[in-house]
Amino acid sequence: MSRRGIIVTLSSLFLLASSFPVAAQKKAEPKKQEVKKQEPKKQENSRSRAQEEGNRALRKWLDEDVAYIITYEEKATFKALKTDEEREQFIESFWLRRDPTPDTIENEFKEDHYSRIAYANERFASGKPGWKTDRGRIYVLYGKPDEIESHPSGGTSPAVRRGRRYNQHFSV
Repeated sequence: MSRRGIIVTLSSLFLLASSFPVAAQKKAEPKKQEVKKQEPKKQENSRSRAQEEGNRALRKWLDEDVAYIITYEEKATFKALKTDEEREQFIESFWLRRDPTPDTIENEFKEDHYSRIAYANERFASGKPGWKTDRGRIYVLYGKPDEIESHPSGGTSPAVRRGRRYNQHFSV
């Protein structure tokens, strides 16, 4: 090969080699942009997931936690609220209105209510949560009975057990 042929070949290789990184950079740049475009979507998805979980928690509070003690007016007011912050403030004031001793840190009514739900779920569950059963509802609303009358059965018929409440003063 002549000297001129070698120079042409080397310069062609040089030009080809120098243009290769530029082409690789151009191809890599759109990927970076695509990644940048996907990041906001991921952030939006995580925000919407967090919002959805917050909405589920607030919906659970309304449909399960206070289903038996919330008034129709309170329920309508809660549903009309626009933001989660307003709903959380409503929940706070809901429990404060029912606190028998507002001067203390603890809300005895709230603690008693949730302990009744837990007890009903432990004792009265039968294919569904205990608080959803008839016995569970009565327990959540009125609490522990004053007296329990029990008649165990020795035969094939089920045992009979009745609770009596003498103090049925309940206020919402």
